[in-house]
Amino acid sequence: MRAILLGSIGVITETSELQRQAYNEAFNYHGLDWYWSIANYCELLKKPGGLKRLSTFGGHSIDMVTIKKIHKTRQSIFNSKIAEGLQPREGILECINFCKKNKLKIGLITTTTSQMLLSLSKSLESSFSFNSFDLITSKDDVKNEKPDPEIFNFALSKLNLEPDQAIVVEDTEANQSAAMQAELICYLFAGEYAATQYNLNAINTLENIYSVFQPK
Repeated sequence: MRAILLGSIGVITETSELQRQAYNEAFNYHGLDWYWSIANYCELLKKPGGLKRLSTFGGHSIDMVTIKKIHKTRQSIFNSKIAEGLQPREGILECINFCKKNKLKIGLITTTTSQMLLSLSKSLESSFSFNSFDLITSKDDVKNEKPDPEIFNFALSKLNLEPDQAIVVEDTEANQSAAMQAELICYLFAGEYAATQYNLNAINTLENIYSVFQPK
């Protein structure tokens, strides 16, 4: 094994509740009588992609220009909510330090937006620097977002890795399926709002992932 790939922002920090609140405030700002409860937000999270969720929830009755405006407003509201700083999920700092100490590559392999990554890096900077990652991806790197495996194939190419040389950690089953389609071993480190059905390779801690590595 030569690398650990953390597959989504939800793996490194919990943001689901703040994002749900931000979406509801954005709906109100744009005059929409929409509301995402915890229950239906958990259901919506089964499929990745904020723009896709908005379009699906609206029954495809709202044009994409409006959808993008709502999404942009949500991002601004979310940025204000995380201004005081987020905390990494338990075990993330230890995982990063382990990789650095043992000369393993570590990546953040996500298809979120560059703006979201910038906001998160600022919010988490008191805990760790995003410069710790050997590779950070975004939706700009691929045509097809998760659950398509394209981003993982892109990451393997960039890091000069074969699928059997890396372990992936993902936060939802949809994202996990993307890694598995790229023939990668993937563990499910589910977020607090991630609805799970199969619980394939489900873990509660990252420790068992990185502590058993035998770096070359």
